[in-house]
Amino acid sequence: MSNNQSETSRETKKLSEQIDELTAIVKKLEDPTIELEDALAVYEAGMKIAKAAQAALEDAEQRIETVSAAHSDS
Repeated sequence: MSNNQSETSRETKKLSEQIDELTAIVKKLEDPTIELEDALAVYEAGMKIAKAAQAALEDAEQRIETVSAAHSDS
């Protein structure tokens, strides 16, 4: 496996882990017995994860556009 494939594989795993964490957070927030302070803390953690996941997606999109442009020029 090349370096780029290895990096992409790690990023995909990281993104999938973030999605799993966000899914768990949503379940926690849907629990009607969650205390307000706990809900706020969980929400804040979820927003941090969502921001990181969005950044990873934007980075992947940029890389795809760069590769596509390089191949269309040749």
